[in-house]
Amino acid sequence: MKAETFMNAMGMIDDRYIETDMPKKKTSIKWKKTLISVAAAAIVLCPLPALTAFGVAPAYYMLYKFSPAVAQNFKPVERSCEDKGIEMTVISAQRSGSTASVYLAMRDTEGKYPQGEWDLFDSYNINVPSDSMSGTCSFAEYDSDTHTAYFLVELDTVGRDMPKGKVTFSVSEMLLGKERTEGIVNEIDMDNIPCDPRTCTLEDVEIRGMSLDEIDCQRFLTIPEKPICTPANGVSIQNIGYFDGALHILEKYDDIFHTDNHSFLSILDNNGKDIVDESLWESIDYWGEQHIDAYREHIIRIPYEKLSGSHLYGEFVTSDNYISGDWEITFTLE
Repeated sequence: MKAETFMNAMGMIDDRYIETDMPKKKTSIKWKKTLISVAAAAIVLCPLPALTAFGVAPAYYMLYKFSPAVAQNFKPVERSCEDKGIEMTVISAQRSGSTASVYLAMRDTEGKYPQGEWDLFDSYNINVPSDSMSGTCSFAEYDSDTHTAYFLVELDTVGRDMPKGKVTFSVSEMLLGKERTEGIVNEIDMDNIPCDPRTCTLEDVEIRGMSLDEIDCQRFLTIPEKPICTPANGVSIQNIGYFDGALHILEKYDDIFHTDNHSFLSILDNNGKDIVDESLWESIDYWGEQHIDAYREHIIRIPYEKLSGSHLYGEFVTSDNYISGDWEITFTLE
């Protein structure tokens, strides 16, 4: 879908620098006194609204914590910005009921970055004139003719009318030209999976993203000197084996903080049907040395005899084009 399609579906942003509706909130006397004290101290040094209007980031974020509506009211409108040769621009926005949709463009002004899917790497931040609003941002498409990636931002006030006012959208990291590879991993012979391979214990790995109470497995595959195969750049299958009544598959994701390498595995029969129920599949993540690379051990509780004649299928998502920068725009939402 091209930009003009979205522009026809959504209203264009008004150029006016509008006042923000600020809903009145009931607060306790104690909280009012605290807020007045903080505001008074700030004004003695320099009024926060004045600093915010001139784009002083610390003052803006301090004020935003106290009152999102006031902070956004004083935030200057800047619908476009550029850093590292990438220009971010808001194309259109529209609110309807409790939701709002915003269409953004990230344009490679020099044509030097990889084409394809771009990812904001969960580094985006959305500031709105409300303290009870959720927002998401997703990749829409890449236009190779203009070297532009388009993103859709969706806001929701959860049942309440979406307020008018200014929205600030910022990004600090991006992955450019993400690649997706999928297919049968032919290097893995499912008819000859090793039984009782060498293992290590829970004490030998540093679990990430889970508490130890959530982990039933007490033994893990050891990391070999060389991986079995590398089905995608930055993703390798390190080891595989059957023990403790389950198939174990160990993957390694290189430099995840700058690649977001990840995968989705499944076990298929000759007809391409998945033979493992989701409830029988568990994955445990742990760190490599220096917290740069990451490992994932898949634990599939399937009878050994069912592996015969099956195939390991993988979907691998990788990227080796990471950039960091400072992109921020502020626009009005009518």
